[in-house]
Amino acid sequence: MRTVELFCVAFLCLCPMAWASSGREPCRSPSKTSGKLCVSTTKEDTIAWGDFKYDSAHKHLRFVENTSKSNKTSHLDVIIHFEESVMYKLDSKNESCKKQSLPCHKHPMEIPADATHVDELYMGSHDKSEQGLRVRMWSGNMTDHDSHHSQDHYLMMTTSCGCITVSCTYHSEKNDLIFTFFNVETEVDNMEAFHPPDYCEGVELEEVSDDHSFFDLFHD
Repeated sequence: MRTVELFCVAFLCLCPMAWASSGREPCRSPSKTSGKLCVSTTKEDTIAWGDFKYDSAHKHLRFVENTSKSNKTSHLDVIIHFEESVMYKLDSKNESCKKQSLPCHKHPMEIPADATHVDELYMGSHDKSEQGLRVRMWSGNMTDHDSHHSQDHYLMMTTSCGCITVSCTYHSEKNDLIFTFFNVETEVDNMEAFHPPDYCEGVELEEVSDDHSFFDLFHD
């Protein structure tokens, strides 16, 4: 079980070479990550808190909300297959499933290929060991299509060593969202979590608007 800190320490000797050769192109996240995800806004307290699992090789995401730590009564349990443009909203208690299209593929679990490198700096202090984390900042547009929603943009921070997302601030007309990642590990303990349950079989796909995205899960 490797946390963000252990991951960076283990590859510390490789980082200078990686920094020098990257040319500040968007880095690639680990093939698998899991941990805690907190979603909040600038106007409210936490609006979602839960466990996430992400498979970057297949572009599969599972997020299960912990309602005891979220400021709402609804429970969010989703499986997203980004390359297939499909999102499953699950209700395991009632064994109900909603299957929706997801035209926009961007999300905060990894850096988009068209991201722009902003800066590289330390969170905390670099003067003493274990008192800071070296991060890279990236910015860009979170829409996949040229549209009037082009003002939707983000500022993301990743670890300089390992390219693990630390946080993401997302701005749109609908809302301002802040994603913060905790206790990230570079593995997924159960790959079955990405597979829709049996009660999703036969559910018809619901077509949605062309700009529908992962971020809409956290809008009112």
